[in-house]
Amino acid sequence: MKKYLLLTIVCILVSVHYSKATHIVGGELEMQSVDSLRYIYRLALNLYFDVINGDAGAEDDVVYAVIYNKRTDQAVATVTLYKTQRILIPYTNPSCSQNNLSTRLIRYEQDIILSPDFFTETTGYYVVWERCCRNRTIVNIRNPEAAGNSFYLEFPPVRVNQKPFINSSPVFSIPKGDYACVNKPFTFEFGATDVNGDELRYSLVTPYTGYSTQQNPSPLASSAPYPTVQWIAGVSLNNVIPGPKPLRVDPKTGVLSFTANKVGLYVFSVLCEEYRNNVKIGEVRRDFQLLVVDCPTTIPPVAQLKEKGKSSFYKEGEIMILKASQDDRCLDLLLSDANGGTNLKVKINPINFSPDMVSISPASGTIQNAQDTLRSKLCWSECAASDAKNPYEFDVIVEDDGCPRPEADTLHVKLIIEPLPNQGPEVKTNLPGNMALVMEGENLTFNVTGIDSDEDNIYLEAIGRGFSLSDLGMSFSNGTGKASLTLPFTWNPPCDKVQEGKEYIVDFIVTDKRCPNTGKKDTVSVRLQFQRLPNQKPEVSTTLPGNTISVKVGDSIQFDVLGTDPDNDPIVVKAVGRGFSLEEAGMQFRSGATGIGTLKEPFLWIPDCHALQLVPDGKFIVDFLLEDNTCSPNNADTISVEMNVKDIEFTISRDSVPNVFTPNGDSYNETFQLYEYLPPDNCKDQFVKIEVYNRWGKLAFESTTREFSWTGFGFPTGVYYYMVKYRNSYYKGTVSLLR
Repeated sequence: MKKYLLLTIVCILVSVHYSKATHIVGGELEMQSVDSLRYIYRLALNLYFDVINGDAGAEDDVVYAVIYNKRTDQAVATVTLYKTQRILIPYTNPSCSQNNLSTRLIRYEQDIILSPDFFTETTGYYVVWERCCRNRTIVNIRNPEAAGNSFYLEFPPVRVNQKPFINSSPVFSIPKGDYACVNKPFTFEFGATDVNGDELRYSLVTPYTGYSTQQNPSPLASSAPYPTVQWIAGVSLNNVIPGPKPLRVDPKTGVLSFTANKVGLYVFSVLCEEYRNNVKIGEVRRDFQLLVVDCPTTIPPVAQLKEKGKSSFYKEGEIMILKASQDDRCLDLLLSDANGGTNLKVKINPINFSPDMVSISPASGTIQNAQDTLRSKLCWSECAASDAKNPYEFDVIVEDDGCPRPEADTLHVKLIIEPLPNQGPEVKTNLPGNMALVMEGENLTFNVTGIDSDEDNIYLEAIGRGFSLSDLGMSFSNGTGKASLTLPFTWNPPCDKVQEGKEYIVDFIVTDKRCPNTGKKDTVSVRLQFQRLPNQKPEVSTTLPGNTISVKVGDSIQFDVLGTDPDNDPIVVKAVGRGFSLEEAGMQFRSGATGIGTLKEPFLWIPDCHALQLVPDGKFIVDFLLEDNTCSPNNADTISVEMNVKDIEFTISRDSVPNVFTPNGDSYNETFQLYEYLPPDNCKDQFVKIEVYNRWGKLAFESTTREFSWTGFGFPTGVYYYMVKYRNSYYKGTVSLLR
């Protein structure tokens, strides 16, 4: 859909269909916020078109609405609205249609942008659209065939105090295509809704005619003020539709009501004003017309009510009594219609009780003739109950299918309903004495049963006094059943949360769910206690002498962890390193190993350089914790093992290092080798390579292998200099090559 940025007036050459046909029944403008962040609004015109008398050629494909500044009456924009909908307006009762009354809703709309930098006039703006002409058969204004229509809407600025002012206009509901009968009361839903929740106030106003004419039926709308229709003699706003009860509009709901004393087609206009925080921010006018006809005389249907088995009917003002002893909770309802041949509908309007307390069956049916009767029943739920001080009050409303609207009869009833007897439920358990002492390591299970002798629905629940059931290892699933219900209760006491000797009380409550909020209850309480078993402390030890050992990196540490329990309870052993993780240090031990009475679990560790990085001083302490599965305070024992790890010593004895070799073929001292004399790698230093140079500094030999062997091949007798390089240190020396 196209969007137009509305900043200045857009001049449009309007091609006009010069038709003098009368066709407009009424209508109104509306403006809805579509996207508040981008200030997009949908401007629409709802036009009600006379299908019977209207000229199809007078139905425009597009219309042009003009927006004016309310303070200056200067035009600021013209908007093209495109036809988007054509629907016939239905009657309340479709079978009541008249050959001379048919109305079509034609909707025109367009999305537009109201710039927040432009539409800021504090007094607001108004939109107007004009078109001629009205129906020539209108009886309450002068020269209706020459009277135009001017549809009008006001809206506030889109930004106030530098903040967006989000607003949509009131939206009138689509009216029914009904007509009224002379000398009969008539009501008509004519109210609007507001998505912003603003207050709406309604009043009758004189319709605008605007400046359209028969010669120029569709001009571009002019600015305010606008001329109004001219009422005929004897008609004014006080009696737009004359009669015993002239046309009125409810100022809060917009409902129209009147009793006319003369047939004819009557035009009128309703103003709907929009208030926010008691300040008017906008308005919209709806023009419309209603037809008053001379209807056939009909008699309303009649509703009669009586107690079962009685011959006399209820009379308004009396108080009827529905006895609790009655075999059912129903009243007889008889519906009749002197007109005959009609369809009747009946409903209940509760005044001081919930609608679900009563049902009607059947709620509709056909009366074949004036002597026929539609028999129905009003049946009350078993929860229905009232007393002499507060009897139930309700209206029985019966309607026929008469025209233009159903005729109705209302019977106002006061009724005392005696409550049905209710014995109340009972709850019990199969736990002897409703008391139990649960020993450590044991579970408790018993059943809880709720019973209702009236076979009502019941609800069974458990509540701990001052504690949560689940927190103390108790389990009970609350439930609902009919007549009876049995549910299990279990208790597996967690020894770290229950106290020995303390009494834990659980209340089991059964509630009669026959009626909401009125059910009877019964409670049984169970008293539970917990007791620990006698327990001897378990013991943990190791096969490591003195539980301490000193080793070097690369050495192996092996021992067993032993656990015993004098009571032969299940036991578990855990290992925790002080300030380090056993797994990260490379220690192998199955922490969490279990046994019954005894256990033996091996420990193995070959410390490496990575482990020394975890504990720089090399002092590794592992705590071995042995626990039994009891709740006793002396259910655990701990032993600590200390393992001191040192790096490999890094030294070299220069006195023993060979300083001569004789590659002369005698198979003795043929090569220069040092691997027997070099210090081993440790965590701080590692062998890199050896380099041998002659007396002039020329490289004679090099190797990155600790087990190198230099034959001296190709080099003369003499003294050579070597350097053994480690990652963080080096060693120098000389060696003589002799042949």
